[in-house]
Amino acid sequence: MICERCRKEATNGAHICPHCGSPLRQYTGQSGVAAMRQGRAYTPPPVYQKPVDTENVFGDSGASRYYARSASADQERQAGTGSRAIKKRSVQRHAHAVPSQHHKSGVNTAMLVAVLCCVMMVMAVGLFIVAIRTTPGHLFLMNAVQGDEEKEAQVVVMIGEEAAAKSLWKIGTDQIDQGYIDRSIEIYQRAYELYPEIDGLYDYLLLLAEAYEAAGRISDAEGVYHLLYTEVDKQNPLSYRYAISIMMDQERLFEATDLMKLAYENTGEMSFKSQRDQLVPHAPHASLQAGAYILERETELSSDQGYDIYYLINDEESELPEGGILYTEPIHLPEGVYNIRAVCVSSALISDEIAVKYTINMPSAGAPKARLAPGEYDRQQRVYLYALDAEGKQSTLEKEGLTVYYTIDGTMPNSDSPIYTDEGILLPGGRVKLRAVSVNQYGKVSNELVMDYRINVPYKKFFRDEEDQFKGFTVGKTTYEQFKKLYGAGQEEEIEDASVISGKGIRVTYEWGEARFVKESGVMYYIKSAYTGMIGPRNTKVGMSLNEVTSLYRDMGQVANAKGNRSLYYDEYTGTGKYWKESDTFARVEYTFTREDGGVTTLTYRFKSDQVTSISMLIDGGEL
Repeated sequence: MICERCRKEATNGAHICPHCGSPLRQYTGQSGVAAMRQGRAYTPPPVYQKPVDTENVFGDSGASRYYARSASADQERQAGTGSRAIKKRSVQRHAHAVPSQHHKSGVNTAMLVAVLCCVMMVMAVGLFIVAIRTTPGHLFLMNAVQGDEEKEAQVVVMIGEEAAAKSLWKIGTDQIDQGYIDRSIEIYQRAYELYPEIDGLYDYLLLLAEAYEAAGRISDAEGVYHLLYTEVDKQNPLSYRYAISIMMDQERLFEATDLMKLAYENTGEMSFKSQRDQLVPHAPHASLQAGAYILERETELSSDQGYDIYYLINDEESELPEGGILYTEPIHLPEGVYNIRAVCVSSALISDEIAVKYTINMPSAGAPKARLAPGEYDRQQRVYLYALDAEGKQSTLEKEGLTVYYTIDGTMPNSDSPIYTDEGILLPGGRVKLRAVSVNQYGKVSNELVMDYRINVPYKKFFRDEEDQFKGFTVGKTTYEQFKKLYGAGQEEEIEDASVISGKGIRVTYEWGEARFVKESGVMYYIKSAYTGMIGPRNTKVGMSLNEVTSLYRDMGQVANAKGNRSLYYDEYTGTGKYWKESDTFARVEYTFTREDGGVTTLTYRFKSDQVTSISMLIDGGEL
């Protein structure tokens, strides 16, 4: 049967349209416009609820869809029994008055599913955002991927290294609270490696160190404490305290006390100093306070606990006590600067080091004074020297404890110079430069006294090689061929000699001595003769006395020094004259002259018991 209202087919025998709920009527003939024309069209049943514009809601045309009911709903009503069947019949009786709500059930279910899906998607997105944006979400994600390195790496990329590290530190703490120490250490290590710049790193590393200690990994824990007090935070006392505890438990007292000292210096906490003072020996004491002193001193080192003392003087490199000296007696301090370092040593520990500095000065000596004013004199003069006392008044050298060294040959006075006596200093003829210094009983040398005099009396000349030559030949000019005509041929040999610029020479030996000649030119550059018949410079010869020889050359009259040596003269442009006492029997006199070609000529007289035994002349260098 076809429903006149919805135009859908209904089951034969049905009284109500299962689609729109309208009563079904049997009729014959046409409906619609055709029926109206024939007067047989029937009127639809009354509708008590205004139909909804279903086209706007569902996108479907026609009012009939508004009244549609599902066939399944009709079948459920037909199948009902008892009270449900009564309700079914009641509904059927009044179907034309109240439209059933079940006609929407198909559309609403699909829509509900769609909405639920959307809601679930929104919730999933929200949960994802919460997971990657919040600390609890980070913790949830990192917990979820534990044990899967690949997924953990992906989560780290999503939430960032810092957030991942914070979550790992929290997870590690949860693990250790549950007793999983090794697992917590592994997680702590991953967290530190992942983001070592994390805020609060000090506290996090303390957690790792405590986990190491709980696992019995004491050296690893100490390593973490060392990192904390050397790099992370030097002023936080916790890491020092825990590390010191480990060292004390292991009886590493040297290291523990050193760390206590460092902890006190860096944190300022007196507890570290007090703890250390109870263990470490007291530092030694010096009897002489550091500072500057006049005259020599002594200082004594002592330990109030009776421990051994080791010390070093002016040694900043060596370690104490290993490189030190065991103190046994007072330390003598002559003039100078002294830096003394010392420590006390017990059976197990070393005290703090003391360092004292002493500067010892000796009283300086006053320069000597001369009673003869500098200037020009027409006769020989004798100069007397004196000293000034602390008040600036004249005093004797002996009273002031001064020894005076002087020269009149032009050289600077030193300990090899003559010592002044009360006899004074006799000034020779010519220009004389008196130079003198005082030395006190402490070895302090005074400033130099310099006085210039001119004594207008006759005096001998300095030695000059061109004027002062042997009779019959000239060293530096005479050749071997010329010399053979005077003294014959001797035994010849070639020699290496540094006195010759070329280094090659010919030595000719005679019974009375020898002569040497330059190999290339044949010119004589050395002669040594003990021949009494050979006449030397200024008519000197073998057998003459010492005074006879020195009287022929310039002699400033300077007396011999303590060694018996005497300077005859000194001239920086011309040369020198010196007497050398070699022993009680032998001596020599040397005169030198600086040549224009750069060479130096030396004339030497050798004496035995004050008698000339040989005369020699050597030209060292020069163009020959």
